[in-house]
Amino acid sequence: MNGVIAFAFWGSTLITPDASILDGLTFREVPAFSQVGVSSVYFQREVIGSEVAFYSEENYAFGPLQPFLSASVTNDGGTWLGYGFVNSIQVTDEFGFRLKFAPGVYRPGQEVALGGWLMFKSGIEINYIMSDWKFSLGFDHRSSGDIWDYNPGMETLQLSASKKK
Repeated sequence: MNGVIAFAFWGSTLITPDASILDGLTFREVPAFSQVGVSSVYFQREVIGSEVAFYSEENYAFGPLQPFLSASVTNDGGTWLGYGFVNSIQVTDEFGFRLKFAPGVYRPGQEVALGGWLMFKSGIEINYIMSDWKFSLGFDHRSSGDIWDYNPGMETLQLSASKKK
C-alpha cells in the first residue's frame, strides 16, 4: 500500500468540486460527525485481530481540509492516536466518499511492531448518509512512510456509524 491512499488523499484535495486546495485554504463551516467503528486488522495480508476506533471531526475546514482526531485500540492492546485531515466528496445527497490522512503515535501492545512510534494513517471510505446518521465501509493503511528502517505497515477494513454533532 506504501503511500497509494495518502497520494489519493492529497490528489483529491486538488479536484474537490466545492473547495479545491488550488482555490486556497479559506476557512468555512462544514457538517461535523462523531464516528465509532469496528475493524478487522490485517498484517502481511492476514487477519491478525480486530480494532475499535473513535473519530471526531471539527465543524470547520480550511479549503477541503477538515481537521479530525482519531483514536483506536486493537484486541491485542495496540493503540494509535492521531490528528489529521479528511476530505469529503459527496456524489449525491446520500452517497459520498472520504479520504483521510493523519500522523499519529503508535504503541503495538502484544501485536506486531511496525518499526517505530510515529505512524501515518491514510484511509478511504464510502458512506451513506441518512438524516443525521452516516454509515461507512472503510479501508486504511498505517505505516511510518519509510522514516524507520523497518516499515511493514498494517491495514484495517472497517464498518462504522457516525452521528452528526
